[in-house]
Amino acid sequence: MVATAMSVPNDVNVLGYPSFDVPSFPLNGLTLATKHAMASALETTGMISLREVPGFQAARRRYLEAAADCATSNPVDFDQLLSKTLMDGTIRRTLSINMNGVHDAIADRCPEFATSHAQYTTVVNHATAKFAAALDSINDDLTADHLLPIVHEGHHLDHFHAYSNTGSETSKTETSAPLSLELHADAGLMIIMAKPLFFARAEGGVRSVENPNEKQAGLVIQVDGNLVRPDLKDDELYLMVGEGLRLWGNFGFHFHPVVHGMVMPKEADASVVRAFAGRMLLLPSTKKMTNTGLTFGAYLNATTRYLKHESGVESAMSLACPVGRVLQASDESCTLGLWEPDEGSTATKEQCMRQCNIWGHPSDAKKCVAMKCKKVGE
Repeated sequence: MVATAMSVPNDVNVLGYPSFDVPSFPLNGLTLATKHAMASALETTGMISLREVPGFQAARRRYLEAAADCATSNPVDFDQLLSKTLMDGTIRRTLSINMNGVHDAIADRCPEFATSHAQYTTVVNHATAKFAAALDSINDDLTADHLLPIVHEGHHLDHFHAYSNTGSETSKTETSAPLSLELHADAGLMIIMAKPLFFARAEGGVRSVENPNEKQAGLVIQVDGNLVRPDLKDDELYLMVGEGLRLWGNFGFHFHPVVHGMVMPKEADASVVRAFAGRMLLLPSTKKMTNTGLTFGAYLNATTRYLKHESGVESAMSLACPVGRVLQASDESCTLGLWEPDEGSTATKEQCMRQCNIWGHPSDAKKCVAMKCKKVGE
């Protein structure tokens, strides 16, 4: 499993991305026919939206505004705020929140962010659970894992990204990079997200501003081999399939991971941020993964230790180490080898996977050899 980004031709023209109508379904009107249509859309394009989600639009706006304010008010000495410069010079600041809630240090610094995140999470939890229950109700594979228990018990990760331009003249001109965030498919089971909003710094906080280039920038996805620009709505919740639904287990459907990227509008002033919020659906810690043989908790520990040794960044693991086609240029790159017992070994596959992927010292490598584990892939 290697972190590799998909190649993108340098002559990709953002102006040429046609708009794409995302299949949309009413959360409270999921008949048998619409449930099957929803599953079909996830198996073909891999992306749908849920509309008529109670309380969603107001909760989204409040959360994104508070998050943008938190990420831009005073980034100095803010250890929980990660920063990365993307391939085209776009700056991305990230706040990550696991299922234990907002980190105390973030909540103390940004109390409105913590409050609005809790409210937004309640709305997303309700919608995601109803979506999962709908799919489970039409899943006729008796050996498949149901999605609703995973929604309730998974080790999910919420993340907020504040994207901004550098303010230099070169950042406002066309670069050799056609995308700010190059094409990739996310790790995890799904990404649950809202349409981004734009904010600018103002006295005492942030103020809402218009997207300076809504028709030619933003999210792009691959549909039938072509890049298109989804037409996102303010009042709809979007779900995109990740590699985990294809590789981590049997979920009864043949879901299609969404290859996607993003174009930051270069017309935006450096004081303007593109505010994006997403939730990565992940497995429960005790659930065994089909492709690695590890429990998800063991996989988290192994890859977190690997990343911490390489970069000192723990919280980026689940965004930086997906399985399959994943983003490399804008996150720490990492690999996770596939190991299994060789002839004469008394170790299990899980023991080989754990030991041989956590080399932080020469003795770790020697122990892997002593256990007679062999590498069978990446």
